[in-house]
Amino acid sequence: MRIPPKLPLVCLLFALGGVVGCPGEGSSGFATGDDDDDTANDDDDANANYDDDDDDDTTNDDDDTNAPCPSGEPVSGTDVMLVQIGGGLDRPVDITSARDGTDRIFVAEQDGVIRVFQAGIATSTVWLDIQDRVFDVAGLGDERGLLALAFHPEFPTNGLVYVHYSDISGDTVISEFTVGSPTTGTPEPGSERVVLTVEQPANNHNGGSIHFGPDGFLYIGLGDGGGAGDIFGNGQRASTLLAKILRLDVTDPPWGETYVVPADNPFLGEAVVNEAWAWGLRNPWRWSFDRETGQMWIADVGQNEREEISVGAPGANFGWPCREASADYDGCNGDFTDPVFEYGHNVGISVTGGYVYRGCRLPDLQGQYFFSDFGYAPDSPLWSIDTAGSVGDVWEASTGLLIATFGEDEAGELLVGDYIGGTIHRMVPQ
Repeated sequence: MRIPPKLPLVCLLFALGGVVGCPGEGSSGFATGDDDDDTANDDDDANANYDDDDDDDTTNDDDDTNAPCPSGEPVSGTDVMLVQIGGGLDRPVDITSARDGTDRIFVAEQDGVIRVFQAGIATSTVWLDIQDRVFDVAGLGDERGLLALAFHPEFPTNGLVYVHYSDISGDTVISEFTVGSPTTGTPEPGSERVVLTVEQPANNHNGGSIHFGPDGFLYIGLGDGGGAGDIFGNGQRASTLLAKILRLDVTDPPWGETYVVPADNPFLGEAVVNEAWAWGLRNPWRWSFDRETGQMWIADVGQNEREEISVGAPGANFGWPCREASADYDGCNGDFTDPVFEYGHNVGISVTGGYVYRGCRLPDLQGQYFFSDFGYAPDSPLWSIDTAGSVGDVWEASTGLLIATFGEDEAGELLVGDYIGGTIHRMVPQ
């Protein structure tokens, strides 16, 4: 169905330090829908059929330079819709693929359960249940619980998967689990190997995302420990693991160790903790790697006035709490990395980071970064910017969903999770 247009937002957006007006004006609208038959062969998520012979000189033949798109026939243009492909979830907070050739989609629920959707099936099964060791989340606004999962780059052979959760005391735990039969089996809850624990002083600003980088190391995003205005003083505290992106080597650590600090981490021998890769973050609620370029994109939730998106770099200091985005907050000085994009709280109040689009269904959106805002009401936007920080081709104020997280399927198509509705959706051509 098509969502009726709303009155324009009063916009105050900042891109690379410049004011941009109200993006999205003149947009053809936004739609949502359901996958009409829950199969992999329909018009919105299909594997397109391709000719066996080159008989028409098109790019959809098996011998043309452009390989067939596994997600369906590519469609020109930038009009998109979100199609429901799965449901029955309880507070989905992370979505990912194992990239193991099975096309499965894995969803972390905040209460401590990871569910798996088999290719083309709209109902899930439990893949890992660790509720007995995960903090019992009170409700909307509680930022603890099971927050993320990441598959080891060699998961198809070593069966290793990593999770980020808050333990029953509310502290951060990064753990490894082993799957005996990676493409068909489930993790053994008793196989848990704790990699890292970090004490958390409050119930918010835990960060969330964990990802393996293109270098094979595990990256972990942690917030400043919570409260408002960095009351615990962790934003610019060099000696804590909080308020940082960490970079660890977790593959086969020496006996007695749970990880190794990579020899090229940027702060070795300096005051900032060795595990840090970047710092000065308030609450990076969703960051990701561009699967094509390896570039890190970080969405950092703001305090009272601004939300920001930054591009990660080794050794970067993003300035919290001296700055909130590019504006002074505490007013302290430093060598800070500017965000590539920011917006005011008249537009949104809690940024939800996404991914650079690298699917093939929507070739005209290639390379645009997609994100949203968690406004504590079930009507999040869907936005995109280009790599220079300019407003992109998708700027829709209303989706009818409360988007807490994004994900990618195996083919790189964009997925979103509805926190309240308990559903996952795929972005497809409208």
